[in-house]
Amino acid sequence: MTEGEYQEIRQLFDEYLQMYSSRDDRLTTFFSEDFSGFTGGGAFLVKDREAWVAITRQDFAQVKDPIRIELKDLAIQSLAHTIAVATGFFAIHLPIEDHVLSRETARLVLIFRKESAGWKISHSSISIPYALVGDGEVYPMRELVERNQFLEELIAQRTTQLSDTNKDLQQANVALTREIAEHRLAQDALKESEAHYRLLTESASDVVWQLDCDLRFTYVSPADERLRGYRADEVIGSHIYELFNDAGIASLKAADRQRKEAEQQGRSGTITFEAEQRCKDGSWIWSEINSTPQRDARGNVTGFHGISREITERKAHEKEMLKIERLESLGALAGGIAHDFNNLISGIMGNLSLAQAFLDSSHRSAKPLSEAEKSSVRAAELARQLLTFASGGAPVKQLISLQHLVSETVSLVLRGSNIKGSVEIPDSVHAIEADEGQITQVIHNIAINATQSMPGGGTLTVSAQNDTLGGAASPALPAGSYVKLSFSDQGSGIADADLKRIFDPYFTTKSSGRGLGLASVHSIVKRHGGNVGVSSVPGKGTTVTINLPSIGATHVQPGAGPDVRGVGLSAGRSILIMDDEQIIRDMTSEMLDYLGYQATACEDGCEAIERYRAAKQSGHPFAAVILDLTIPGGMGGKEVAQKILIIDPKACLIVSSGYSNDPIMSDFRNYGFSAAIGKPYKMVQFGQLLSSLLPGS
Repeated sequence: MTEGEYQEIRQLFDEYLQMYSSRDDRLTTFFSEDFSGFTGGGAFLVKDREAWVAITRQDFAQVKDPIRIELKDLAIQSLAHTIAVATGFFAIHLPIEDHVLSRETARLVLIFRKESAGWKISHSSISIPYALVGDGEVYPMRELVERNQFLEELIAQRTTQLSDTNKDLQQANVALTREIAEHRLAQDALKESEAHYRLLTESASDVVWQLDCDLRFTYVSPADERLRGYRADEVIGSHIYELFNDAGIASLKAADRQRKEAEQQGRSGTITFEAEQRCKDGSWIWSEINSTPQRDARGNVTGFHGISREITERKAHEKEMLKIERLESLGALAGGIAHDFNNLISGIMGNLSLAQAFLDSSHRSAKPLSEAEKSSVRAAELARQLLTFASGGAPVKQLISLQHLVSETVSLVLRGSNIKGSVEIPDSVHAIEADEGQITQVIHNIAINATQSMPGGGTLTVSAQNDTLGGAASPALPAGSYVKLSFSDQGSGIADADLKRIFDPYFTTKSSGRGLGLASVHSIVKRHGGNVGVSSVPGKGTTVTINLPSIGATHVQPGAGPDVRGVGLSAGRSILIMDDEQIIRDMTSEMLDYLGYQATACEDGCEAIERYRAAKQSGHPFAAVILDLTIPGGMGGKEVAQKILIIDPKACLIVSSGYSNDPIMSDFRNYGFSAAIGKPYKMVQFGQLLSSLLPGS
């Protein structure tokens, strides 16, 4: 017998057993035509295949559900080339509780014959122990049924006895199940709430904390370590006073008194206060602390919980805003003073310029007049300083090369002193767009401070270089091209405590100082879109560094031009002057007359408009109009300019003012003016301006 034949016979044997276990006779298609077999527990031999199938189906009907056959042994033997026999021993497990049949061993003998269509089952013999089988039974069903009936009756009796108890238990179980479910839901909700609260507190940027009734920490969130550097175990158990300086402790005590007063009046006991907190590295940060008391069932305070939020940047901003408010208040006062003061200075300086023009430089009065003019300039600069660090003083910008401006100003300041000036500004340094007068004031004030810090002599070094700033590298300034201007002295330096206040108005360490110099520097530089910083080492010197936006290229500063004093090429040109101050009208008329112009003066806007209209209609229009920006109680330069431009859109209008806080002075073209000139002004400055506006004059 080959391996393949063996496997084929084994498969037929297994399927025969499967036929019995699944109660299906479909395997009979593999029976030989002359099939024979024993049935009825092995007591009857049936030689007809169809009869055997019918009897087997009756046997199957006794137990319709599948049974399990446990094969214990099998032997397959070849009796001849075409004959094989398979003998198997097995136990039968019925689909009911029994301990009889499954303990006995049945035998199955199948004889196979090889036919043209393959191996076929030609004979079947199954034998079950006779003692277990009743008449007409293949399996011991009678005993099993009787035994099953007894068990069912016993179960029914037990069921009846337990029925009422079971109902009670079921009702109790339903109630208990509901209670357990509600308890679990409450537990789950509590766990979820705790997890959510912990997630919020541990991931929050603000510090969440708890104190006991002795004001000692019992909990602090991880944000405290990120802000102050202390781990939670370093904070828990410590007293809250250890966080604060004396001022902070005083703020806490004051807030607690307010809490108690509020609670006595029936209001909330939550308090909020601000204080500085100590960091692990020794630095201090500002915090806004919100605290609420915890109480027991009787209303007694058992502790406190709250949130601390860092507000260091906000405090710095508030300080800056307070400084700005002080400057704005001072600016309102300074503006009024400066207007009247500049009108007086304008009259003085204008007449001094005229007097100098009439005298030869060798005249004995020339020097006193020159000194008087210098003093007037210094008086005007004082008024300009008040305007500049206050809300006014918008820069009237033009292209400026720092090299010439710094050299000239430093030389002027250091003249006659024991200080050596060293200006190191290469030609490659880019030009800036700035107000020349205000930048001159910046250089002048810093140089004066440096000189005063070196009473025994020394060197003031001024250097400049091009710089490109990025947003991340210098967050205080937008990205772009800048000029970095540095002033380094060898003086006494500035104490650390004073460095924070050097830009405050009226702060000075000098007995004779006014405290306006560096305040003006700070205001001017900020208004030009730059920043200023100071570093100092006491006993070694100070360096002031200024960053100003540049145009990204160099610029050649034009020369001063020809001297316009006494040049009589302007005969026939008429110029209208509008100013509310008689001294300004007279002085300006004298200057124009000296420069060769014909001057007509008036004191208010209505008269100026009528004079311009009349001159236009007569065929002899004014070549230019000089308009005072501010006329108290009347029509100022802005309104007059709008009405004159309606009469003559090509009118040449010049705006003039004793102070430059009005945006018209820095943006005059957008208001219809051709130029702007600040009071006071000199003869040369005035003449050059008119020459540039009136070609051919």
